[in-house]
Amino acid sequence: MRLDNQLVIETPERVELRFALANVGSRFLAALIDHGIQFLTLFVLGLVVAQISDVLRDLQLSRSVELWLLALLVLVSFLMYFGYFAIFETVWNGQTPGKRWMRLRVIRIDGRPIGFFEALVRNVLRTMDFLPSGYALGVMSIMLHREARRLGDLVAGTVVVKERLGTTPVLDQVLATHAVEVRRQPPAVMDDIGNVHALTADDIAAVERFLLRRSTLPEKARPWMAARIAAPISQRLGVSPPLDPEPFLEAVDRQYRARAKYLVD
Repeated sequence: MRLDNQLVIETPERVELRFALANVGSRFLAALIDHGIQFLTLFVLGLVVAQISDVLRDLQLSRSVELWLLALLVLVSFLMYFGYFAIFETVWNGQTPGKRWMRLRVIRIDGRPIGFFEALVRNVLRTMDFLPSGYALGVMSIMLHREARRLGDLVAGTVVVKERLGTTPVLDQVLATHAVEVRRQPPAVMDDIGNVHALTADDIAAVERFLLRRSTLPEKARPWMAARIAAPISQRLGVSPPLDPEPFLEAVDRQYRARAKYLVD
C-alpha cells in the first residue's frame, strides 16, 4: 500500500513497516554516479589495454596475443555493463556505490532483502528503461507507477526506498525483534477489557505501534505513553482506566488478534 510517498507493508504478524519511496531525482543521481564509475573504469581499462598492445607490437609478438587481449577487454566491458548493478546489489544488500551515496536501497516488495535473482532480473531489463533514449521509459514508469517502480522492478518484484539515518532494519530483523519482545513480556491475565468491536482502526494501530516500539522508548516516557494510549481506549470500551496500562494494551491487542483470526478462519 502506498501512502504519502510511503510503502506500507503489514506482515502476517500484524507488524506494520513503513518505507519512504525513492523519488526520480535521487534515483537518477544514483544511476549517474554508477554509470560514471562504469565509464571511468572502462576508460582506464581501455588505456591500459592500448598501452599493452603497443608494447606487444614493439616486441613483434604474435597477432593472436593482441586479439586475445582485445577479446578480454570486450568480455570485461560486457561484465562491467551488465554485471555491475547485479553484483553490487547482491553483495551490498540492495545497494550500489551510487545508491549508497544517495542513501537508497533496493528491497523486495514484501520488505525482505533482495537476492541475486531479483538483482539480476531488474538489471537485465535496465536496457529497456533507456528507450527511446536517456532513461525516458524508466523515468516515466517511476513517475506514473503508484510505488515508483520501473519495468525491471515490476518483473523482479522489487522497489527502491530511502534509507533513514542509521541502519534500516530488514523485515527479518524487525520480526525477530518483535518476537523477542513478545516472549520477554509475561502474559497478562486480563479478560474483562470490554468489547473490542468498539475500537477503530486508528485505536488498534496506536496499540500495535506502542507494543512494537516500547523497548526503544525511554524508561520514564514508556509508562506515560502507555497510559495516554490506554485512557481513551478504555473509555471507548466502557471500562475503568487501568492502573497498569501496558498489560491492558497487551490484552486489547491479544483479543483483537484472536477476533481477527476468527474472522479470517
